Amino acid sequence: MPVRGRRNHRQPAAPLRPPHHSYAVVAGAPRGGKTALVDALIRRTAEEPIDAGDAWLVFRHGERADAWAFVPGHREPRPFPDHSSVKGPARPARRIEITHPSDLLERVALVDTPDSGGLDAATAEIVLDAAAGGLGLLFAVDAEAPLTRADLDLLGAADGRVERIAFVLTGIDQHDGWPETLAANRALLASRDPWLATAPWFPVSLDPANVFGVAELRHLLETWAGERAWIGAQADEQAGARTGVAAATVSATGDAWQEMLDREIRARRLAAMERVSIELATIHVRCVQELGSGKGCPELPRVLDRQLHALSVRSTRVLHADTREVIGAVFGSLLDSPPDEVVLARVVAAARRAVDAARDDGRERDRVLLVTTTSGVAALTGAGALDGLSAVGAWSGSISAEPHRAGPGAEDVWRVLPALGIGLNAGSYAMWQPRHAPGGPPKLPDKKDCRRWLQQALREVEVGLGHELDERYAQLRQALEIIAGDAVDHGVLLA
Repeated sequence: MPVRGRRNHRQPAAPLRPPHHSYAVVAGAPRGGKTALVDALIRRTAEEPIDAGDAWLVFRHGERADAWAFVPGHREPRPFPDHSSVKGPARPARRIEITHPSDLLERVALVDTPDSGGLDAATAEIVLDAAAGGLGLLFAVDAEAPLTRADLDLLGAADGRVERIAFVLTGIDQHDGWPETLAANRALLASRDPWLATAPWFPVSLDPANVFGVAELRHLLETWAGERAWIGAQADEQAGARTGVAAATVSATGDAWQEMLDREIRARRLAAMERVSIELATIHVRCVQELGSGKGCPELPRVLDRQLHALSVRSTRVLHADTREVIGAVFGSLLDSPPDEVVLARVVAAARRAVDAARDDGRERDRVLLVTTTSGVAALTGAGALDGLSAVGAWSGSISAEPHRAGPGAEDVWRVLPALGIGLNAGSYAMWQPRHAPGGPPKLPDKKDCRRWLQQALREVEVGLGHELDERYAQLRQALEIIAGDAVDHGVLLA
């Protein structure tokens, strides 16, 4: 995906970040005009193109144009492009953050999704996870191409996870029949999902000499940001009014609540591990298919990395959904009356504090897993390491698996445990590239070696991810045991 930016090595000016969650994700089929749409929205003129490859592009406000790459395996971002790096195959960035002095970006950051993978299941999972944490989704559709099955699958899954959606019909200046395409797409969506049928459409021309329809889309994004800010202010006001909320008293006696907590944690931990095993088996099949019918070994790392990225965001979402359900079950049996959202939020906040306090034992809780050239899995620690594996950055990660149309941060209510992150290190990319012998044709890697490495790597990922899940569920159990034990001892919820 071509992006344009200044080739320099200056320390970047600190980007001005809009309020938490104030970003919109721009998605759509490959070559549907996503990057051109972002450029038009922020009035970004064409400069020297830079190949961003498989990276997600996050556009934030900054006083000058800069670009920084977030690469799995590195705790700090690197200048993009980095001419000081060693030449040769390298680990692609998961995300490139680009600053630009746009008025729109002061209120709304924009996330441009990569073309790699099209809209396959893995890419769709990552897109929806990112969009669920933000203001909404802008879905770009080429005026010449009707919506595809992959488009419809992603859009159908968006209902219940993404708060807002709008469609952008690109290329209307090049296709006279665009009104018919628009009508057909509207009818197709109406037959699939009533929510999608109500979403607005914006026909646009992105020709730099004849930009049309983009001003209306800018206004929509600013409206989304305004709505989110207003809802956030209302939530803060309500939170302030709840400072004198009535105490939640405890009716339970004995150790029944402890048995329930143990049972809930154990069942959900086992279910999570079984799910991971099944998904890794599916990933193995997908990668073997790529080896046989795609570009072979050189493409394997890209496919595997994308699949592991999707696995990590799915597992994180399940982890947070389990948090909600365990808290609801345990404190529903513990208190005199079923806990409402206010009480549940108090428990979650206390659990988050308890997990954070456990960091004082000297162990780093934020860890990511990196597949190595030996088909092993190495752990890299630190918040920066986790950020390097994120598609969106500190804002990313939908939390609740429940359908929601709630206000800002609705997904964050259940964020107690650290997110999961999995990827490939640089060597895993380089080892499967063709070897260029002097004076002869390039030597391709042996597919049998690729398959053996893949099988062993996925086995190690399963073990490593199992350890990570074990630790997170143990952290949740320990935190809830402290909160519930204090409540039983004092007869009232102290959180």
